[in-house]
Amino acid sequence: MKLDTSKKILIVGMGLLGGSYAKALTKKGFHVSAITRSQKSIDYALSEGMIECGAAKIDSELIGNADIVVFALYPHVFIDWIRENQQYFKSGAVITDVTGVKGCIVETIQNMLRPDVEFIAAHPMAGREVSGVENSDDRIFSGANYIVVPTEKNTESAIELCESLGWELGFRAVSRLTPQAHDEM
Repeated sequence: MKLDTSKKILIVGMGLLGGSYAKALTKKGFHVSAITRSQKSIDYALSEGMIECGAAKIDSELIGNADIVVFALYPHVFIDWIRENQQYFKSGAVITDVTGVKGCIVETIQNMLRPDVEFIAAHPMAGREVSGVENSDDRIFSGANYIVVPTEKNTESAIELCESLGWELGFRAVSRLTPQAHDEM
């Protein structure tokens, strides 16, 4: 799958990183939607033009329309979300994440995920000392590193898609590491 602006991107979790992804991708002309627990966060993202649509609860239509789903959730919440909601993914969807630790989630997610959906892990080495969508800033990616964390279960096309996502977000460098090498660093 090639990353282009015809792809629909869903962000699950609209805090600092999820909101910053939304800002950056919307500015680049991508179709971005969001699901997060807080209606206030959805309302803010809509009012700021960060997303086209969003929901504060599971929305099977939003999930099913997404070509790419970015998870900006804590690891245990991410695992539970996949367990409970993966039936809504469209066939061929690619999912990725922003989680800082990979060893505890990559294998778990890849083993539980439907065979027609692919998870390619990533770690944006960016952030701020504040949280929440209202503090999101797509400039945090400039000068930062983006690490793609593939396994033998990933296809080259999904790895390249994830790498191109890092470049589109504006990262200075995009690299690949195994989950083990990532966590050791």
